[in-house]
Amino acid sequence: MNRGLYIGASSMIANQQRLEVITNNLANVNTAGYKKDFALLESFPEKLLYKINARVNNRQAQQNQFTFQEDGQTYTARTNNGYFVISTPFGLSYVKEIRFTIDEEGYLKTFYRDGTEDLKTDNECYICDRQGNPLQGAGNLEQILQQNIYYPPSNVIGTMSAGVNFQKIVSDFTLGELTETGGKLDLALNQSGFFRVVDEEGNTYYTRDGSFKLNEEGALVTSTGEYVQGTNGNIYIHGNEVEIGRDGTVIVDGNVVGRLDIVDLENREFLRKIGYNLYQMAEGAEPQEVPYEGEVLQGYLEGSNVNPIYEMVEMITLLREFEASQKLIRVQDEMLEKASNEIGRV
Repeated sequence: MNRGLYIGASSMIANQQRLEVITNNLANVNTAGYKKDFALLESFPEKLLYKINARVNNRQAQQNQFTFQEDGQTYTARTNNGYFVISTPFGLSYVKEIRFTIDEEGYLKTFYRDGTEDLKTDNECYICDRQGNPLQGAGNLEQILQQNIYYPPSNVIGTMSAGVNFQKIVSDFTLGELTETGGKLDLALNQSGFFRVVDEEGNTYYTRDGSFKLNEEGALVTSTGEYVQGTNGNIYIHGNEVEIGRDGTVIVDGNVVGRLDIVDLENREFLRKIGYNLYQMAEGAEPQEVPYEGEVLQGYLEGSNVNPIYEMVEMITLLREFEASQKLIRVQDEMLEKASNEIGRV
């Protein structure tokens, strides 16, 4: 298949999915506790281009064109006379520059950042040796990388890519603006954390939307009916004066009836939105709950962290990129038409 057509088509598909993420963010600008999403894209592997029928000579390794930088927990390396080998879901990729970190198992991997600026390496790519085996970061990283630069034979003239792919959606958990409502059952968290709620089947969910209410039984529930959890189970409120302390203690008419079960998650990157401002852990992932270190604010709600101006600018940019990809496909189609109708006659 014509590579230009494939690049244009993959770009249009990826941008269409990015546009869906942005429109969903804009639709939830006024949703309490909503966390905006952003799309992660990945390029298809950079494949080596070989010169046909060229004489092959082994190229001598030249290590004087190598740079390495360390910035806290991240590292950047670049080579001009060879390639770094990256293991991707689509196969090995050959690139001139890499940015990576060291994961919990000691492997060199690419990364992304979540809303708290933590480095995340789940589903990311491994930095490999010349044979495609993942490298581990024990010892001198600069020396390890230099020793594992792949120097292709002389008939290799460069690399090419086949476009981009939509990888996944990541939520930004930065805090939204707190708004005072005065509602006795309106609650907000002033730091990173989640209210634990369960449905009637006992499934556990997490939410930051504190616009709670009471059901017919007097239980504290979400706007869609899930039970807000206390440290001892469901919280029931039967009385007139409701006071919720900054530590989550629920006091009704002067009597303590429970304490909100609020937790934070160390592996929040595995949270998946299921609608109605609820999150659930991804299939196969166990929540790594840690104590909530912030305060509970009664009479407040956390707003969405979506910046509508930024999202609109992103939308306009995406539409322009989409149009550019359309023009690319049109040009490639015209070139193929000329090749088949005019050059083919010769």
